Amino acid sequence: MKKNWFKNFKSKFKIVIIHPDTYEEKGGFNMSKMKITTWIIVYSLILITVTTCLIFFTSLREFIPGYTDATLDRRVYNMEHRADSIEEVFRQKDQYIENLKRIINDENTDIDSIRVMSQLTIGDPYLATKNFEMPMFFVPINGLVTNRFNANKKHYGVDVVAGADAVIKATADGTVIFSDWSYEGGYTVGIQHDSNIVSVYKHNATVLCRQGDMVRAGDAIAVLGGGGSTSTGPHLHFELWFKGMPLNPEDYISFEGK
Repeated sequence: MKKNWFKNFKSKFKIVIIHPDTYEEKGGFNMSKMKITTWIIVYSLILITVTTCLIFFTSLREFIPGYTDATLDRRVYNMEHRADSIEEVFRQKDQYIENLKRIINDENTDIDSIRVMSQLTIGDPYLATKNFEMPMFFVPINGLVTNRFNANKKHYGVDVVAGADAVIKATADGTVIFSDWSYEGGYTVGIQHDSNIVSVYKHNATVLCRQGDMVRAGDAIAVLGGGGSTSTGPHLHFELWFKGMPLNPEDYISFEGK
């Protein structure tokens, strides 16, 4: 029986192609079950080989469940590292802004954090560029300087007396980082400028801007007053800070000019 099966498996038959209308023979070829089986096996092996090569040597394997990209772990590690770095930058930024507010309110500050943040360059509008370039300052108010800068006495600005209800103007372009009332400074405005410079305006009767506002040099930001526990009368107490260090405003601005 096995011999008959094998003989039948090897036996040939002819496949003929004929015209459907005339029944004319157009062609034909001899075939056997063994030959058909052999071709199926050969084509199957070729297909399996090609598929295996595509899976192992191309990116197509990423679309097969259970396979992952060989560089995925490295990319995930890099993303986690960058996320940690960004988180640390934002933490330092928050501390930086908080310390600027403490400077404005005459409180103790962590100067180290201000110096660290002043060295960062991540394209943030609150942070200054590494290359320092002193901007041109607009006179915030014209008047008489009655108390000058004296770092030894911790008087980190100048006191300028002017007419009643005089308008105080921003000394340079920047972002308002503080605009509120404080016990010592009364109504106070703090502005972050380019090049790590912060300007502070204290003892105002009222403020004309809000935290987060973008201001241009010469924009009205407050009205002259005399609020706050340290005020001795209506005047503007004006400060300039660079990288957390106080500057003498009179080195850059003439308040008594016409």
